Amino acid sequence: MHSKEYWKNETIAFLALANIKGVGFRTLQKIASNGLGFKSILKSDSKEELQKHIKAKIDPNKSWHDFQLEAWAKGIELARELSAQQTRLIFLNEECYPPLLKKIPDPPYWLFVQGNLDSLNEKPVAIVGTRKPNEDGILLTSIAVAGIASKNRTIISGLADGIDQTAHKAALKYNLKTVAVLGNGLSIDYPAGSEKLKSEIINSGGAIVTEYLPNQTYSAENFVKRNRIQAGLSETIIPAQWKVNSGTGHTVNFAIKYDRKIAGLKLPNQFHGCSENEYIISANGQVFELPIETREFYIIWINHASQSKQAWRYKGKIC
Repeated sequence: MHSKEYWKNETIAFLALANIKGVGFRTLQKIASNGLGFKSILKSDSKEELQKHIKAKIDPNKSWHDFQLEAWAKGIELARELSAQQTRLIFLNEECYPPLLKKIPDPPYWLFVQGNLDSLNEKPVAIVGTRKPNEDGILLTSIAVAGIASKNRTIISGLADGIDQTAHKAALKYNLKTVAVLGNGLSIDYPAGSEKLKSEIINSGGAIVTEYLPNQTYSAENFVKRNRIQAGLSETIIPAQWKVNSGTGHTVNFAIKYDRKIAGLKLPNQFHGCSENEYIISANGQVFELPIETREFYIIWINHASQSKQAWRYKGKIC
């Protein structure tokens, strides 16, 4: 097991490399996937040795020694900036890395965590859904979070407009910690106007999480990969309002892949979304009609979320 000093140096080296022109997210991923330490790459014996691993653009008029010193100094500067922003960079093999996320087959090699790192480990429940919910979707989300409030669990979501922000705001209302998983870097204001909500999440003991570099913008691919982190961090996934062929559908599919428990929600006499409910049932999930089955939802699916999903099967009418 590596020491704190080792991981401190890895953080500095990672940030130093990320600041070099020509080095980006994929290059850093490649280094990590090959089991190479970031410090060992930066401390290569020569420019030529470094460029075997990264396509760095180095000033030919600058000595290799001076380049390394300047890069390391920049890494220290960036590490201090992160610290001032209550942000930690944690790596896959660090002891503090969330254990649930570490167990998935494709965990991120690192995470930027702004806020309370411990909130990622407090029996998280993911509540996700469409960016354009109707009144029923908002109502179901609010009811679900209100009931979870007495269970002292962390609410995971993606900060997107609609169901995600409804889940975050309801968690704050009921004094629950909440974690927002981003598909972009921490320095990017996305969704636009979400900075106030981010601050409230952090100040209430939650966290903002991403694997992307601080100034890395969002993309459709990034959001799909972000969804695996939401599912990987959580014991239970609750898609409040969604479509099978959607971003939330990706999160549900990751939950199935990772053997997470999946709980669908519906209101009385609401037949919309039967295909989504059938999808959940086919994955050994369960669909609950609220408020009639509120007790079963909280006692069985939330209290016992750590049990295998195979222990609970939905029996009865889907819609």
